[in-house]
Parts: sequence; structure tokens; C-alpha cells
Amino acid sequence: MSREDPQLRIRLPIELKEKIEETAKANSRSMNAEIVQRLDISFLNEPPTGQLISAKDAAHIASKAKKELSGVILKRTFDEINKKIRMGHKSFCIMLDDLELEGLEDEEFNEVFQQTFNRLNDLGYTVLMESLDADGFLVDIK
Repeated sequence: MSREDPQLRIRLPIELKEKIEETAKANSRSMNAEIVQRLDISFLNEPPTGQLISAKDAAHIASKAKKELSGVILKRTFDEINKKIRMGHKSFCIMLDDLELEGLEDEEFNEVFQQTFNRLNDLGYTVLMESLDADGFLVDIK
């Protein structure tokens, strides 16, 4: 985006603003970039009914979806860890079977996990790579 792009002032509930700030920080984006990304994805997820989508648009939608998928995996992973550590667990089973990851090419499959695995490693967790498949994976506290 450039400075010439139209500007829009909006009012947000404080809780929503705080969520945007947190998510933007976690994704290494500005609040503006986070909002634009989320709006863009919301429109891409709603292709017009009955319209034919060009191969170029389909590739763009798939690319955006993979980026979103990576964020979904990261969020689910840490939601599960945060839930289970409060119950005393030190091993975590991250279930992702509803995401239909088996449809991804090998390279794409590895790419959608990269952000999550890097973050887990940075925080001192161990990903049991032999457990990784389209249904999920296991994580241990080192």
C-alpha cells in the first residue's frame, strides 16, 4: 500500500483494538496491515456465487489461504498448549484433521507448519517430527 491509497477512520471497541494490536505484533505487521490482510482474506473466502474464477485468481486465493492456514495452525497449537498446561500436561497432541492438509503438496505442507515449528523451537518446545502427519503432531516440553 502507498500513502496515496484512500484512508478510512473507524471506531472500534477497545477489546477489538487490543486484539488487533496483539495479532499484528504476533504476525510482525502494523495494525493497518493486519486489518487489510484480514479484510482481504474475508473477501477471498466469499467468491461470488455462480461466477467462474480464473486460474490466476484461483492461484491468488490458494496462496492467501495457505498464509491464513499457517496462522490457524499457530493459534490452535498455542491454544491447545495453554489449555493443557493448566491441567498439568507436559505433552500436547495438536489435532488438525479438520483442515484437510492431505490435499497439500509436500512443499506446501511443510511451509504451513514452518511458522509454528519455528515459534515452538524458539520457546523451548520439542516437536516430535515422527508424529507429524495431515491429522496433526505432538509437542513436548523439553
